Amino acid sequence: MELISHNDGSWSLRKVSELEYLMLSRIQESADPAGCNEACSRLYPSPVTATADLDQQDTWSIEADWREYTEPDLRKGFGKAIQTVAADIESAAIERVSGVDFYEINVPKIHAEYWCSALNQARLVSHYRHDLPAEPGEISKAPGSEEWMAMLQSEIYGIIMEFLVTRVLWIK
Repeated sequence: MELISHNDGSWSLRKVSELEYLMLSRIQESADPAGCNEACSRLYPSPVTATADLDQQDTWSIEADWREYTEPDLRKGFGKAIQTVAADIESAAIERVSGVDFYEINVPKIHAEYWCSALNQARLVSHYRHDLPAEPGEISKAPGSEEWMAMLQSEIYGIIMEFLVTRVLWIK
C-alpha cells in the first residue's frame, strides 16, 4: 500500500492489495463496541472519576446528564466518521499494475479527521475485544487466527493514522 499526500490537501491510498482492502472494508464491524464493555467504557467514559468527592446523588445526576446530553453527540460523531470512511472505501477504483489488480482510494482532505477517528475507534475496540498485546510481536496466536488478523488490521490502521497525522493534518 502506498499513501500519497497531494498538493491540494487531498490524499490517496494506492496499490492497496486485496488483503489490505479487506482489512479496510471491515472498519465498520471493527469499530462497533457493542458487547464489549471495556471498549464502551473507553469510548464513552464516565465524567466522574472514582476518586471524586461527590455523594451518590450528585454522581448519579452528573452521569445521567452526561448520558442524555453528551454521549449521544459522541456516538453521532463516531457514527458519521465511520460512515464517511466506509463510503470512501466503497468508492475505490481498481487499478491494474503489472498484471495485478490493486485498489486505489482518493480522499478529500476534509475526510482526514473522520479517518483518524474511525481508525482509532476500530483499533481501540479490536484491542479490547481480542485482548491484543501492546506490541505485534507479542501475539501468541498462529497466523490466520482471528487474533492475528485483528492485530494485522490494527497495524494497518495505525500506519494510515500516522500518515494522516504527520503528512495530511499537520501540514501548514
